[in-house]
This record gives sequence, C-alpha cells and structure tokens, in this order.
Amino acid sequence: MDLSIIIPTYNGSSSLAECLQSLEHNEAEFIVVDDGSSTPIEVASNIRLLRHESHRGRAAAVNTGLRAASHNLTLIIDDDIYAAPDMVARLVDEFSVWNNPKLALVGRVVCDPELKMTLTMRWLEELGPYRDISSKRSGMLSNLATSNTLMWRPFVLQHGGFDEKFEPYGLADVELGLRLKQSGLEVRLLASAIGFHHKTVTVRDLVQRELQEGMSAVYVHSKFPDYLPQIDDAPGLIKNAANEKDASSAVEEIALLEQADSSRLQSGVSDLFMLVHRHYFLTGILSGLKVPESNRSANGMAATLSLYNHASHLKSIGEFSEARRLFRLVRSRPDSVFWPGTEYQLGRIESELGDLEAARRCFMNCLSLDPHHRMAREELKRPDVFREIEQNVFERMERLPAVKILFVLFGKLDDVLGAFPVVAGLRDKYRSAEVVWLTSSAHASLARASSADSVCELEPMSTIPWDWVVAEGFTHVFHPEVAANAEDLEINRLHPMDYMARKCSVRLDSRKPWLEPGPAALLEAEAFLKQYGLARKNFLTVYHAGELQRHWPCHNLHKLATAIGLPVVVIGESGEAPIAGTIPCIGRSYRLVAALIQWSAYFLGPDFGVSWIASTTGTPMGIFTNSANDFRARPGFVEILDRERECMTEWDPQTSAESVIEHIAARVQTNVIEKKL
Repeated sequence: MDLSIIIPTYNGSSSLAECLQSLEHNEAEFIVVDDGSSTPIEVASNIRLLRHESHRGRAAAVNTGLRAASHNLTLIIDDDIYAAPDMVARLVDEFSVWNNPKLALVGRVVCDPELKMTLTMRWLEELGPYRDISSKRSGMLSNLATSNTLMWRPFVLQHGGFDEKFEPYGLADVELGLRLKQSGLEVRLLASAIGFHHKTVTVRDLVQRELQEGMSAVYVHSKFPDYLPQIDDAPGLIKNAANEKDASSAVEEIALLEQADSSRLQSGVSDLFMLVHRHYFLTGILSGLKVPESNRSANGMAATLSLYNHASHLKSIGEFSEARRLFRLVRSRPDSVFWPGTEYQLGRIESELGDLEAARRCFMNCLSLDPHHRMAREELKRPDVFREIEQNVFERMERLPAVKILFVLFGKLDDVLGAFPVVAGLRDKYRSAEVVWLTSSAHASLARASSADSVCELEPMSTIPWDWVVAEGFTHVFHPEVAANAEDLEINRLHPMDYMARKCSVRLDSRKPWLEPGPAALLEAEAFLKQYGLARKNFLTVYHAGELQRHWPCHNLHKLATAIGLPVVVIGESGEAPIAGTIPCIGRSYRLVAALIQWSAYFLGPDFGVSWIASTTGTPMGIFTNSANDFRARPGFVEILDRERECMTEWDPQTSAESVIEHIAARVQTNVIEKKL
C-alpha cells in the first residue's frame, strides 16, 4: 500500500520497539523521528530514521516526518501505541471508501489489557475511550487526537503543518484541527481501528496533563477566540483558584484509592475526577494568561523564565500563596535549569510562612539539584548553635565536655587523597578528640584508610546535615571542600592540599598521602594477575585520561608495550571502553588499583585522579602536566610530592612519545638490574 507511517519518539526506545513490532507486517514506509533523545534511537535497516540534534517537541517531530514522507497517505502514531493486527488495514480501507483528502480518520486508543488498570485510566476510558478530553470541553468534532490518525499529507502541509509553538504543553492537535476545519477538514472516529496505549496513567499524571493543556489552551484561544470562551471569564477563573484545597484533597483521595489498587469507579469518584479535571485545567489557563505572549517560544524556555520571574515578583510583594503555586508549576515543567532556584524560593516562602521543616526540605531539594548552591547552604546553617569563624569553619558556642571534630569533604579523588595529611594534622592537633569524616558513599571506603576515627556517608554531596551535627554533639566543623570555597581558593593561589590545611589551621608534616590495599584487595589483585597471566613487576600500569589521553592516542600505548616488551594494564572508570591490545582494569576498587600499581614496573598518567593513588606506592611514575588549567601559579603535582616521593618524572604534554618511551625503558631496565643485584 502507498502509505507512510510516522512515529515521533523521545527517549522511548523500549516502547518504540513494541510499537514497530506491532506494525511491521504492514506494507508501508516506516519513518521514525528521534526528537533529540539523550541516547540516540536505533532501528532496523528497513526503517527510515530521522534525528533532531536537540529536543524540539512532538509537533516538530511530526512535521519532520510529514515533510520527509514518500507517500501522501500518512498514519501518525505515538511510540507508546501498540497497534491491533488489523488497525492499519481498517483505517486505509475506510479512507479509500470516502476518498476525501480533507478527511482525518482517528483510530480508537484504549488501555493495553496487559497493563494493570488504575482508577484514572478507568475514568478516562469511561469518559470516552481515551478520547482527547479537550473535545469534551468544547464539543467540537474538529479536535484531533493524532496519537493514531490517518491523514492526507499534502492537505496538512499546505496549511502549515503542526504549530510547533505549543511545545511542551500539547494541544497542537486541537489547534491543527481548528485551523484545518476552516478549509473543510472532516474528522471521523473509526472505533474498530484499535491501538493499545501502553502507559500507566495515575491521577497525578492527569493533574500535570490538565495544567499543561490549560496553559496551551490560552494560545489556542488567542488564535481562535471562539474556542473555550471561559478563558475570558476572569471572575470564574479567580473563583476556581479558591477551590485549590478541595481539588488537592480530591487528588489525595483518588491517589489513596489507587495505592490500594482500586480500579472500580465507586459512587462519587467520578465527581472527584471532574473536580480535578476542571480545577487544574482552569488553573493552567490562569497560569497561561500570566505569561506574556511575546515570551512564548517553541521550546518553552522563555515561558518558564517569565513564569519564574512573575512568581519571584509575587513573593517580593508578599503574595506568598500565589507565588508558591506558580513556583510549583515551574518545578513541574521540563526546564530543569530553573529547578534549583525554584526549590530555594519555595524554601524562602515556607520560612516566611513559619513552616521551618518544609523550608529545610526545600533547601535540601535545592542542594540535591545543585550541590554548590551557596544561598541554600547558608539557609541550612545553625547560627543559633554554631558561630562561623571564617567561611565554612564553625565552632560550637556552647562548651561541651568532649571535643568532637567533623571534617566535611566530598570532592574528587584528588581532593579525598589530598585530605589524608590534613586529617592526620587534625588528629595531631586535637589528640583527645574524635575526628569524623563526612563524605559521599563513592569515597567512603577510601576515607576509611585515613586517620579519621570514623567515616559517615551522605547524599546528596556537598550538604551538611546541621540537625544531625547538633544532635551528635560536634564542637568543630571544618568544610574545606574545594568547590565550596572556590573564590577563596582562587584568591589564595594555593594547592588544594595546602588550602585545606590552612582552612583547618593545621601544619602538614608530610604532604604524601597513603593507601594500604588491605588483605581483600591483595587477594583480588593476585586473581587479576592470574587471570591475565601477569607477574609482579613485569607489566606497566597506565591511567589513560586528561592530557595523556589527549596527547597520547591509543597507538602510543601499543608502541610503549612493544618497545619495552611488557603488557600494559589500562586503568579506567566504569563505563569506559577497553583499548584493544591492552589489559583493561575498568571500574575496579581504588584499593585493588593501588595493589596493581604497587606491583607494576612503571606507572604513567596525568596529574590528577588515579595518579594520586600511584603516589602512595613506591612504583616509578611519570606524570603529564595539565596545560589547560592555570596551575603554574600554584605548586604542581610533582612540586607538592617531590621531596617525599622518589622516582617521579614530570613531562609537558608536548613531549614526544619517543622521549617518554625511551625514559620508561631505561627506568624499567634499571629496576631489573637493581633487582638482580
């Protein structure tokens, strides 16, 4: 059949596969439009795949498919629809009967029977088998729901296709129907052409849908003033806003029923749904009216900014209730760049209203989204218990019987290992005190190798749980995190290790970190050697990252292995691809890495990360400096450790591979001679 099937998709690879499987028996051109998925979609070779470089929205994806289609008869179907075996044939046969290029045939979409039915899904089906609710609002048959619709492509494109300014709210279908109706569009529902919607819908999903469609309806109304006259009913919209408590209670009541796995519409439940449906749709309209028309862009970012600014203005003049509602609306939108600031503003509102517990939750949410949000961190401090001696250094005002130190550092691997001498300095300074290190779960096992008495894990990173700090009886809190003190560090021009020491007011007797692999890691390392047929001091270890990765392509590693005659073990992070011709050590524990480097003949790496682990061993090592960072005004890796770490060479990134290989070969040969002697 001369048919093109267009499937827009965004991060829906699993549902897309099922959708395509249900359609593959049809003779048609298949076009999948990947609307900027974070992981590019992959399809079979017989399917045309078109990609957007960035996420532009469903309307843009459908337009791309329509413009690329080879046939005039086009079926638009969403990627979460699973077609009945005869769905396509029924639509095509029905279209040929009418032979009308201005006809849109809408197939019926019902809940997939394999899905567990929620109360919301039951209500939507009984309302009108998954029909677009907006058609119920206006009573217009021209309202389309193009999740499963057969249309004549030239007729649609002749009149401009889908309006892409609706994203991310939707209702582009409705606007297209209203626009095409002016040129004679006829919409018919073919109930026998069934597609199964493979997506669970709850009452909270319904709330978001109503809010988004309400905002989008304002734009439809601006183009078609007769559509939804209640948009112009300002007193009615304001009256509806006063029903927020009742609507919220209805949502909670329905949600409880859904949690109880109820899918039967009991007496009165439909009334609750109608209250939710009406209230949040009209609330969306009210929010849409507050967004200036000039700020509505195709990607919605400008609209979100306008909404955020309006909410901030309302907060500044004391309209806290309305400001809180609008900030929550911003939080529900896809523009995540606004989320940390929104949570912070919600926390400030709750503080003004006296709900300190809710405020602290909001500030914690802010820091989970942006761990370095300075103002949120300030709000969570406890000035009633601790005085801040200097930035991020705190002392308890009340004198307690015992001194208890909290050292807070999450950071990168460099910072964690660089903190070992600092924690040792704290242990020497406060000899009778308990020293506790607070860090992330990723670095907790590493921190336990330090001089700290105990280690506590915390997520999200870079936050201090002040209520816990108070309850645990800490008397001093040091937070020398590099990211938390970036401006001060830049002014002082110190190496991060020296900066942490200054922040904690300790003197460093040694700058060399340490890391004992431990019995378990040594056994694991022995198994690694056996697995790859390696012998101690007869292999090289390489951390292929940073300057080394940029200036030393993989073939240089092969040259190194060939010239020296030893296998190369490449250390990498989880998810990294192994390098052909080398032995991969990917995503393994830091203690195992320490054991392997200790048993290797030579280590090569950049001046960060795993190279700090190498510095804890006695293995000869070569370091490539970082030319991109402005560290020359500060002590470098080798300068920090040179007096305490023998057999360490530093190279400029431009040093030739031949020079490096020659040096390593000479160093390894010297080791062999010394071993024989």
